[in-house]
Amino acid sequence: MNNKIFQKELIRGLSKKNKIIPSKYHYDYKGSKYFEKITQQREYYPTRKEKEILKKISKKIPKMFKGDLSFCEVGSGAVDKIKILMNKNVKFYFPIDISFKFIKDASKKLKKKYPKLQIKPVHADYNKPFKINNFKNTTKVFFFLGSSIGNFHPGEDIKFLKNLAKCVDKNSFVFIGVDLVKNPNILEKAYNDKAGYTAKFSLNLINIINKKFKSRLNINNFSYLGIYNKKLRSIQGFLISKIDQSFNIASKKFNLKKDEKIQVEVSNKFTPISFMRLVRKANFKTHSYWTDKQKYFSLFLLKR
Repeated sequence: MNNKIFQKELIRGLSKKNKIIPSKYHYDYKGSKYFEKITQQREYYPTRKEKEILKKISKKIPKMFKGDLSFCEVGSGAVDKIKILMNKNVKFYFPIDISFKFIKDASKKLKKKYPKLQIKPVHADYNKPFKINNFKNTTKVFFFLGSSIGNFHPGEDIKFLKNLAKCVDKNSFVFIGVDLVKNPNILEKAYNDKAGYTAKFSLNLINIINKKFKSRLNINNFSYLGIYNKKLRSIQGFLISKIDQSFNIASKKFNLKKDEKIQVEVSNKFTPISFMRLVRKANFKTHSYWTDKQKYFSLFLLKR
């Protein structure tokens, strides 16, 4: 996590009328652990549904792609989903994430299960252009799982896809997990789990800010709420100030009124058609897509 960039983006976001903190900054080591817990909660369906799809297509992977493969997982986190698709043709695995210590630890565990697999963790902010080298003579297969494509604000998703396209040649493929539009009650329960891990995950941002900038914010002076914006087809997560309070980021002072909200999460939902339209704008073509039985979630396979 680059502190100068974090400071710049934090000041820019908090200076807006409707305050915002980019959700990528949730993921220090502790935040990554909290998110791992979120994915295990009963209410949080995306992980279960995506794994259901991955298991369905796992036997088809060797037939889909010829020769030796390099798997490149953008925003890899705990790397547990990629295990479902591993086969003898996969020679290289590149987990790419902003939380480098977390993916290094996860890679060590994966190496124990697949000792012959060459694992090369990549520390990168995937919101910006990045490069991966040393593919040898393999077919590159990229993965962007977990509905992370929904975590962008308007225009940022296109920018990300265009940056990704620079890494993807015409012989490569891209799998993207996409959360589908559904009953708002199901969505709001998924982002307000009873065990409170989503709240802990979001409130941990206060700890991160205090650690990086010595801001002396009191985590007990904030609450969390995730609500569904039907018009935007988006879950929006907020930290809500319980009191009037002030704090500094570097030399910049900020004031929060009681009940004022800071948006810290966005999770956009798609229909298959709306997602196909999105990827076309970044010059990707939809090769195939699959859904779980309830059609809660989908997995798209794209080509340049």
